[in-house]
Amino acid sequence: MILLGRTGSLAIATLTLFAPLSALTAEGDAKLFPQCGGPFQLCGYVEKDSGVDRIPQRFEVAKTFSEGLAAVRIEGRYGFIDTTGKVVIDPRFQNAGFFTGGYAEIRLNNASGIIDRAGELVVSPQFARIIPFVGDTFIAQPFLNKQRQASSGNERLEAITGPAALSSYNDSGLFHARKGWLSDQKLKFSIFDKPERGLIWAGTKDKNYEDIWGLLRADGTWQVTPRYHHGQQLRESRAIVESMPDYSLPPQQRRDALRRGAVDGDGRLVVPLNFAQLSYWRGGYGLATEGRPFNSDGTQNQVREGIVRADGTLLADRYFDKVEISDDGKLPRGRIGKDWYSIDPNGHMIPDQLEAKTMVECPGGLTIVQRGETVEFRRPGDSRSVGPFDAGYFQRRDCPGPFSAKRDGKWFIVLEDGSVLGGKNGFENLFPFFGNHTAVRVDGKWGIIDRSGAFTVKPSFAQLRPDREGIFVVDEGKEPKWINGYGKRVDKPARDRLLPERTLSCEGGLRFFEKAGLWGLQDTNGKTIIEPKFRALSCFKEGITWAAAPDGKAWCPIGPKGQRRDAMECRENYYPTSRSHDRPEKFSDDPYESSVLWNRAWLDYLAGRRDKPPKWIPWR
Repeated sequence: MILLGRTGSLAIATLTLFAPLSALTAEGDAKLFPQCGGPFQLCGYVEKDSGVDRIPQRFEVAKTFSEGLAAVRIEGRYGFIDTTGKVVIDPRFQNAGFFTGGYAEIRLNNASGIIDRAGELVVSPQFARIIPFVGDTFIAQPFLNKQRQASSGNERLEAITGPAALSSYNDSGLFHARKGWLSDQKLKFSIFDKPERGLIWAGTKDKNYEDIWGLLRADGTWQVTPRYHHGQQLRESRAIVESMPDYSLPPQQRRDALRRGAVDGDGRLVVPLNFAQLSYWRGGYGLATEGRPFNSDGTQNQVREGIVRADGTLLADRYFDKVEISDDGKLPRGRIGKDWYSIDPNGHMIPDQLEAKTMVECPGGLTIVQRGETVEFRRPGDSRSVGPFDAGYFQRRDCPGPFSAKRDGKWFIVLEDGSVLGGKNGFENLFPFFGNHTAVRVDGKWGIIDRSGAFTVKPSFAQLRPDREGIFVVDEGKEPKWINGYGKRVDKPARDRLLPERTLSCEGGLRFFEKAGLWGLQDTNGKTIIEPKFRALSCFKEGITWAAAPDGKAWCPIGPKGQRRDAMECRENYYPTSRSHDRPEKFSDDPYESSVLWNRAWLDYLAGRRDKPPKWIPWR
């Protein structure tokens, strides 16, 4: 199973390999950040903090640095560069991941293998996936049902972008570079701790086909045999776990009977499985609920909350109406009724540390101060208090104002000088100010007020919203109409960057052009970059354009000089965007022909020869 040395040229397929189990970059690596641009959307690296160019934009794809190396794509193949931009591992792979512990996952011949920092293969490409774990041990997923021969097998991996997705990979196991398989290959995995500790959650199915998780060591033996229905990543000193279902109970009771606790860094159960819900661990405490916060139908329960110590006892020996746990050194807080208390490590409830804390301080002098469950605004100059209003609606980015503030279910507007709009009764709903006017709802109807609070358009519309400064859309009747801040009818405003106008230009400056029914690309000076010989093609992205030739039956990748990227596979269809809940309008029963006609319709729309773009149709 072990293959050393370099391989020859092989067929290319693209996917997005997911990040290593450890942090993607060391401190030095983090200084360099990929940045792409230009007419062909090539990539280089800049200093993350200063934005200064460090490695020129000459790569089709540039991935994040890890352990001093970064995977880059050059003319359709992946290799690695160092932090000076020098190619240190020749580009010969279909794809490449990140280095972790001196190893990186690569793709050759539609299969995953492992290379070392010299670029030598230490595990031959033979897996659907193989991910560095710790030392010479890897998490590997064998091919199933001739998956290797199916080109779609690579495409399905494109959505996997992070280590949290490990648990979505069933039928995997631990594989050693020299010893081969160390564990059963019917497992799935989830992060427990830093990979160098050699412990990972491993899950299988019990006899009732429920997930059952334990902690697996890097040598394939169990630190904690499978016994939990759920296991989270270690946070601070604890990892949340959940009990297995009691199958003697009816399904609903079975769910309600699940209980959570927590294990320490070695997997020992140190917080008993006593809690209906236990989530996250921060500032030395866990957050528990007295009951389940959500019913089986998704409706929410009003449940009391508790603060759990590392030994599983409740801080202050009670549940509160609401708690807040901080990791910035402040004491945890609990609310009883409307009153908040801070709670010291001994469980004593003391006056709230955050009482009268300044939440927001605007440059103009307006400040927002917390008062338990409410806030008050303090006016510039005399610091006169305005309020109270409900807490929870304000962020520092709201400065300089106006602020939307809520009290007793009604909305008010607090201006930069501390004055309040809304009178005694407030508004039922409102929009932020656009310039000197905004839309508000009173008695079920929308109107427009100015900054003095006076109505410039009396509430009379069922649907009204700001479009841009001084202009509003009335969404009534078959067609919308536009009015100004005083109710006068105005023309529909010209679209700006919020709704791009039709253009045949691409990001970076290239422009589509047509000749004899075929399409090509020109630069800003009118120089032909891609000859007009394709039924349809795309803007350049990652150094290539996808093009449909007149005599072809596939979309193929074309480089900046018009050459076919032989290192990359063609595809059956191509669309300039994708939508998870929609499918492109069908123009033909043949998938390739339908995609070509869809893209030609799109180009015709951009050229002004078609009134409406081709459709995206919701899946039913």
